[in-house]
Amino acid sequence: LYITSVIATLMKKEEWKPTAKIGAAGALVLLLSAPVLLIVDLNQPFRFWHLFVYMNPSSPLTWGSIFLALDAVVCVVYTYYVLQENSKMARAWGLAGLPVAIAGHGYTGFFLALSKARAFWNTALNPALFMVSAMVSGLAVLIILSNLWLRRYAPTMSAEQLEKNRGVIGTLLRLFIVFIIVDLFLIGSDLTVLASSDTESYAMLQLLTTGEYAIWFLGIELMLGAFLPLGLLAHPKTRMIPAVQYCSAALVIIGIFVMRVIIVIGGQSVHLT
Repeated sequence: LYITSVIATLMKKEEWKPTAKIGAAGALVLLLSAPVLLIVDLNQPFRFWHLFVYMNPSSPLTWGSIFLALDAVVCVVYTYYVLQENSKMARAWGLAGLPVAIAGHGYTGFFLALSKARAFWNTALNPALFMVSAMVSGLAVLIILSNLWLRRYAPTMSAEQLEKNRGVIGTLLRLFIVFIIVDLFLIGSDLTVLASSDTESYAMLQLLTTGEYAIWFLGIELMLGAFLPLGLLAHPKTRMIPAVQYCSAALVIIGIFVMRVIIVIGGQSVHLT
């Protein structure tokens, strides 16, 4: 959401301003909720501040905590300038915050990739997979919110304004399709690595394709969460139907959520020896 909002801000076009505002506000709400969930998940939640006081430069959790905190600060300032329509400051803070946003959302993949005791986590593909899946789910949320916004304000727009705003959603949908395809490519690459690796990695592949996670991986993550949305959005005419957009975006959000569950929970099913 943040990255798409920054791109919209850099476009310097009137029809992209709502996208910039929706993306910035949505990113801020979701970003501020993330630390709450992380703290609740700790065995001793009231000691979360230890991550900042007793820092370990060699720990990915330390860097993740730093980037997440910086990401929140940058997002608050950027969102303020976007909502105030201060384009110059919004562009400056947006560009400055991009490396922080990428680091903040990609560190989970790095953290998992460094876990040598887990066959499904110990792969260099995880950082890219987490970043791309974040782009896919972020675009899905943005498409839903943009449609709701357009439905609310369409009666007050001229035919030309309405067409331009629909064009913005069309661009978001094309980006959406591209990132879904990239996500599928990374998943396919990951499966190929698992199939040609050691016994533990192959055991993880079996869990995903024929074992207890097969219905979640093949049925929900891939079929419902990727291939079905691609099929719905494939034709340019059906792609612009709001109901198709809502359905496709919702299915992708579910698919990405299931993907994260499979990686985090399912990834603990098989150990490296």
